[in-house]
Amino acid sequence: MSKKGELTTQQIIILIVLLISFIVILYFLFRLNIGKSSEEEICHNSIVMKGNPILSKGDVSINCKRAYVCLSKDGSCEAMTNPEIKKVGDNPEETYKVLADEMAGCWWMFGEGKINYVGKDFKENFYCSICSQLAFDNSLSDIEEFNESLDERVFYKYLEENEISEGQTYLNYLGLNSVEQIEETLSQEGGSFGTFEFSKQYFIMTGIYSEVGVWKWVAGLAAVGAVAGGIVATPFTGGASAIGGVVFAKAVLLGSISLGAVAGGFAGEYLGTAVSGDGVDNDFLSPVILEANSEEFAAFNCKDIMSLA
Repeated sequence: MSKKGELTTQQIIILIVLLISFIVILYFLFRLNIGKSSEEEICHNSIVMKGNPILSKGDVSINCKRAYVCLSKDGSCEAMTNPEIKKVGDNPEETYKVLADEMAGCWWMFGEGKINYVGKDFKENFYCSICSQLAFDNSLSDIEEFNESLDERVFYKYLEENEISEGQTYLNYLGLNSVEQIEETLSQEGGSFGTFEFSKQYFIMTGIYSEVGVWKWVAGLAAVGAVAGGIVATPFTGGASAIGGVVFAKAVLLGSISLGAVAGGFAGEYLGTAVSGDGVDNDFLSPVILEANSEEFAAFNCKDIMSLA
């Protein structure tokens, strides 16, 4: 009987040790945020599969979900229900880094401009992907440098001056050359950088223009003609990116022959930059922070949203 009792005691001790070990492992898994990493991996893998005609054979669906992220100084978030809270300190660069990493993650998930994941259309369409929806908690207003908003140009200078990996800045990774080059192109059209208002929510969005099929040659014949929604095709010879890109500005949505300009225009703030594909014939929208469900977002005239809400 005593031997059985001792064995039972040993079993209890072993169970307690195993339980404690399991709790510790769970704690570190939650700290590492494995769940989000898995979602990003799932999205990226589905993009890779979709872009490979041999692997996909038309049967692969894009499986990308929009993340809901709230930047907060005190850990609270009144602006969103059950978001992923990214806590930042008094140093503004902590906020910039969160935004920079979200943009870089978006670019990686959707193939870094190297994968055609929408195939061919008979006319060139723009497909949007909303990677994240951002909110700024009101506690960020306590950071002295911000004062209810974040200066977009200052943030882009952070992208230009800080590296995502050795020898490569965030800005270069996103396909852009320099802040000054973007500003120079914007100034030609009376545009400028704006601000991110803490009272509003924003999308981190990327996108792809479909590779036009047999009718692609038609687009090269003339830079004229109206299309649905009051968009007029307008040639653009600027160069704001490292690979011959195009600047989108609210004053006029600039584009190559088939990208087009929005009739009526906006107030002249920066919307984003399109970059040529690397190894594919598509043009891509480099990830951009854009006010959620705004007129500016609507101006992109998205053919489809390639991410689930």
